[in-house]
Amino acid sequence: MKYYEVNRSFEPKVIGVKHGVYQLEIDEKAIGHSPSYEEFKSFFSSKNSDFWKSQDKLYTLNPPTIYGKMLKNAKITDVMGYAPSFRFLDNVYSQKFIDIIKTFDIGVHQTFDFKMNDVPSKYFLLFIETISNEKIDFEKSSVITGHKALNNVKHHSISDSKEYVQFLNSNPLATFEKIAIDKEHFGKDIISVQAISNNFYSEKLVDFLLDCGITGLQVGYNNSVQLEFV
Repeated sequence: MKYYEVNRSFEPKVIGVKHGVYQLEIDEKAIGHSPSYEEFKSFFSSKNSDFWKSQDKLYTLNPPTIYGKMLKNAKITDVMGYAPSFRFLDNVYSQKFIDIIKTFDIGVHQTFDFKMNDVPSKYFLLFIETISNEKIDFEKSSVITGHKALNNVKHHSISDSKEYVQFLNSNPLATFEKIAIDKEHFGKDIISVQAISNNFYSEKLVDFLLDCGITGLQVGYNNSVQLEFV
């Protein structure tokens, strides 16, 4: 089974805005400042250093509907970026998208209601249960610095997650060429790994989403990190 990194599209011709980053903005005024919303914001904040130790808590959160406003000239797609974004909830997804992926094996996940002014369709924020750095097999993974185009790629030996964090502090542009995870995840149609910013989608799911006309996807056919199951 092949896997590809999948993100939202940043192409102006697809999303309609020239800056190519996001299509809508959070409407704090419409959301209000209820305790449940403040708890939600706090949990998905960059200041929450215990996030990966407390993933289970997000399933108990019950925030109000999150509201957003479309930017001028922005096009409505099934996958859209927004700002300011909540940490680990980078995109909003249409009801059509969510209905499709729920028919596949996407593991434990959670959605949060998202509504846009003057857009009748339902949208959602989506979190997929994530494989933490501690569960990566670093000895069988491959961390690199440099670029193939510049012919200066170097492979680095990393033994565990603590050494990886230390290595990133001095090499912030380091990336994975290959990342090894437990074989129990093989066969899932969406795999989320803490060390990789994009989720991995199975080729089967990617093909089905595109066949169904899902818009706003960007698939890394030629530049995805390789997944290895061990």
